[in-house]
Amino acid sequence: MPQHEDAHAASQIDEVRSALLAFVTRSFMVNEADIDRDRSLIDQGVIDSFGLVEITAFIFQQFAVEVREEDMTREAFGSLNKMARFVARRMREHA
Repeated sequence: MPQHEDAHAASQIDEVRSALLAFVTRSFMVNEADIDRDRSLIDQGVIDSFGLVEITAFIFQQFAVEVREEDMTREAFGSLNKMARFVARRMREHA
């Protein structure tokens, strides 16, 4: 991948991460500083399985990325950073 595409991908991931973080802090009443972006939100006690459903609805509304049941793995949804990479990758695939 050319360097400018790497930079665009990184920028897109940052944009998605920021939006997800804002949604999570607003919807689940948690401070941004209390969220470890590399650990599961469920493991941290920030959300439960219903919260995960709310996040997938937000992803669809905000980014037009449909999250299928088979997408909801620890590899894709195991942390805020993983979610951001998943969403950004899906956006590029459907661009």
